[in-house]
Amino acid sequence: MKRCIAILVVAFITGISFGVNASVQPKENQHISSIASSVPVLKSGEGHIELTVPCDEPVTFHIYSITGQLIKTITVVSGTSSVELRRGYYIVKCEKWSKQAVVR
Repeated sequence: MKRCIAILVVAFITGISFGVNASVQPKENQHISSIASSVPVLKSGEGHIELTVPCDEPVTFHIYSITGQLIKTITVVSGTSSVELRRGYYIVKCEKWSKQAVVR
């Protein structure tokens, strides 16, 4: 038993693997900059929020009050869209993320 543990410790320290490859390699076709440039952007303003979609695919946003009530659903195809809201805290969700917004 001690010999088996010693072999495993030596194998771990020297990097000998037993058929298990734990390293994760990024896909060649996926570039971080292209992924980051296609993510929608949320900006808070005074009396409104701005939703920016950098790609040509439509993105649907769901805007919730802090209590969880659905306030508004909006689909933005491309560019920036402004949504008028009362002062307060909101949760904005789309298929890629969920963020908090403060409208002043």
